[in-house]
Parts: sequence; C-alpha cells; structure tokens
Amino acid sequence: MNKFTYFAKFLAYSISNPKMGRETLTSKLQSMENSSSILYDYDSKKLHLEEILEKLFVTPSITILEAQKNTQHLRNHIADFFDKIKQENYPSKKKPYPVEYSLDDDSGLFLYILCKTIKPEKIVETGVAYGLSSMYILQALQENNKGTLYSIDSVFSPWQSKEMIGAAIPDSLKTRWEFVFGSSSEKLENILSKLNKIDVFFHDSLHTYKNMTFEFESAWPFIINKGFLLSDDIADNNAFFDFCTKMQLDLTVLKQKTNSYLGIIKKS
Repeated sequence: MNKFTYFAKFLAYSISNPKMGRETLTSKLQSMENSSSILYDYDSKKLHLEEILEKLFVTPSITILEAQKNTQHLRNHIADFFDKIKQENYPSKKKPYPVEYSLDDDSGLFLYILCKTIKPEKIVETGVAYGLSSMYILQALQENNKGTLYSIDSVFSPWQSKEMIGAAIPDSLKTRWEFVFGSSSEKLENILSKLNKIDVFFHDSLHTYKNMTFEFESAWPFIINKGFLLSDDIADNNAFFDFCTKMQLDLTVLKQKTNSYLGIIKKS
C-alpha cells in the first residue's frame, strides 16, 4: 500500500469513525516522538528461557520439554491459521496484522510455564492482534481449571476489524477469556479498579513511550506480591527501562528471534 492510498483510506476512515481516527493519529504522533531517542541496549541483559526459569522459580511446575509437548497443538493450529491467510495481502481486512511480528515461540512457552507455575486467578493483557499470546495463557488456565484472562484491544486502522481480534484463538479456549473492546487508555484503569488485584499484567498494545509508561504505572499498584509485569517489544523505546530504573526494579529479559525482547519483572 503506497502512502497516497494509505492517506486516502485513513482520511475516509477518520471521517466515518472520528473517535478511532483521533486515536490512530495520536498513536502515529507518539511513535514519531520515539524515533528521536537513544535506545537502551538490552543485549547484555538477555537470558535464555532456561536461565529465566531458574532465576524466577525455585522449581517450575513444568519443564520446557513438557511445555513444548503440551503446546505443540497450539503451534500446529497457529501454522494452519497463518497458512490460510498467507495469500492475503497485508494490510487488509483478512490480514490486518503483520505475521512477522507474531509471538516468538520461547515467549509463548514462557507465558504457558508462568501460568502453569503460579496458577493465576486474574491476568490482564493489552493488545491481542490474532491472539497468539492469549492462546498460550488460556491453554494453561484451562489445564489449571482456574483463572481468567482479561484482554483489551481495539480497531485503529481502516483494515482492522473487531472480528479479527483474537481470530486465531480456538473456541475451545475461550471459556476463560474476557475480551474488552477499546483502547487501553480508555479501558485499563477501570478494569484494574474492578478487579482490585491481579496476578499478571502483560503489555503488548501500542508500543510508544507514553502508552507503555501509562500502562506500567497504572498496572503496577494492582499486581500482587510475587506477581508479574510483562512487556513485549521493550526495545522499541526506553519506557520499560526507565520504569524499572525509577521504581528500582530488577528486570529480566528474554531475547526473541525477531531481534526484539520480552521484559519481565517479578514483584517482590
């Protein structure tokens, strides 16, 4: 899609959806602000999945090999889902999110092992897209027979639709899923207040300094002791590093294969 076509679609979308248009414009402006910053290099902090599990848990409830076996059907399902849309052009109604930015396998395994180990009651996730991270969490909750995942996401572009949010999640995993339609700037604080306490917060929505800082600062007081704050794509800006520095928190970093990082904080 060339710039003229994008602008024309965005203009038409903004006229018919002024609220969504303003949110999209705000996100673009925030992204432009990020581009001028000198980014913190997480490479020296990165750990392999095995090292992270040893650092965070005395004894995880499940090994990596067992987790791989238990979630192989999810990876097969994801592969089938992407195979069905591989001929579709991005961006489009049938492929609204870039496939190459999808969840890394080790990140999915970490989410699954985390939930199997701490057996959370309440998880809040911002950003769903096709729903890959949600699937790993929901699989663990289903096996635990405990817990609910509250996911927040919205439509920010003309080619996105409510129907495609979480489109890859199998219906069999949705019994413990509560989807909240809207932006995190509108919905997050209200959800946190209603839940009172949460076990895990996972940021994977708009990766701008302003939005990430807002989400971290909003969620942190509601996370229980020994709970977790997680953030995907922490290398996009310095929000995660600055938050950890300000709060004097020990950060843990999982290197992902797409040259990005998953940030992990265990609340003491």
